[in-house]
Amino acid sequence: MVNGLAVFDLDGTFFRWQLFHELVFELKDRGLFTNEIALDLEQAFLRWQSRDLGWNDYEHHVVQAIRTHISDIAPKDFVNAAHAIVERSGHKVYNFTKQLALHLKGEGYHLLALTGSYQEVAEPFTKRYGFDDCIGAVLEQKNNAFTGEVLRETYSNKAALVKEYASTHNLSLEGSVIIGDSGGDISMLELATRPIAFNPSEELLDEALKNGWEIVVERKNIAYNLTRNKDGHVVLEKADRF
Repeated sequence: MVNGLAVFDLDGTFFRWQLFHELVFELKDRGLFTNEIALDLEQAFLRWQSRDLGWNDYEHHVVQAIRTHISDIAPKDFVNAAHAIVERSGHKVYNFTKQLALHLKGEGYHLLALTGSYQEVAEPFTKRYGFDDCIGAVLEQKNNAFTGEVLRETYSNKAALVKEYASTHNLSLEGSVIIGDSGGDISMLELATRPIAFNPSEELLDEALKNGWEIVVERKNIAYNLTRNKDGHVVLEKADRF
């Protein structure tokens, strides 16, 4: 049995959407934001859907909604909203990453989820799929209330978190498998023996092609493995059906 580490990004890699975004919109639907913030979120989402607003700008609206108003939300309401998301949408996962996690678990790998989403929603989601541990963003609480401060930020710190976790838990990065979908995952993918760029962003795709990393794109229950041939063209290597 392997005593190695397998690290999965969640949003857009394991989960078919964004746990973070679903949580923010759940809080909105429960009336936990002001009408002004709720309207801003709805308009930003519609503008992104119509391609009048770029992804980064849309995401900025979502992040600002929670970061600037979290102190107005009771932690118990936050947790209840998070569990509702997992109950309602926890089945929305990619076949490739779900099957990969099951396979690696069977091989003896320690499964770690590392995500920019909050611990309150990421942890129950990953428990559903047999992960051994989960590292998500953590909000500070004092006197049973959110202070508005972030105790643990994960998105821009993934490589350091992976190395620290492996060291603390006596797990080897030799033979490690790490999978992600965005530029924010590049630093941790560089640590892996088997780095996998899954449905990669343009930034991650460029890095994966440059370094010869595994590239997988899943569409309609088919996972396509892509590679670069000797002429420099990106070509289909194989396709797996689920």
